[in-house]
Amino acid sequence: MRAPFLVPALLRFPGSSARQDSWGRLLKITAGGAQLSTAAPLAKGETVQVLFELGGEKLRIPARVTHASRDDDGQPLADLAWSDMVERRRLARVLLEVLAKS
Repeated sequence: MRAPFLVPALLRFPGSSARQDSWGRLLKITAGGAQLSTAAPLAKGETVQVLFELGGEKLRIPARVTHASRDDDGQPLADLAWSDMVERRRLARVLLEVLAKS
C-alpha cells in the first residue's frame, strides 16, 4: 500500500553523526519504508529518525537508508526501510485510515 501524496518530514540524525536536523519530503510511503527527497544527501546504510504527520497522527520512525541517489534535477533521493516494528504497524494502520478516506 502506498500513499499517493507528498508529506513534509523532519530528519534527525543519531548523536554520533554530529549532523544538523534537516527537512525533506516523503514521496512514497509504505508500511515497510519510504522514498525521501531532501536537501541533505544521505548515504546507504545511514540511520535517521523521520518525524512526520499523517492522518492527524504524529509519527517518529527510525529508518535505515537502503539506497541513495539523485533525481533528474540533482536533488538527493533516498529509499528508507523502517526499523521499528511497532511503529511500522502503527503506520500501516494510519495509512489504511488515510487511504480509506480518500
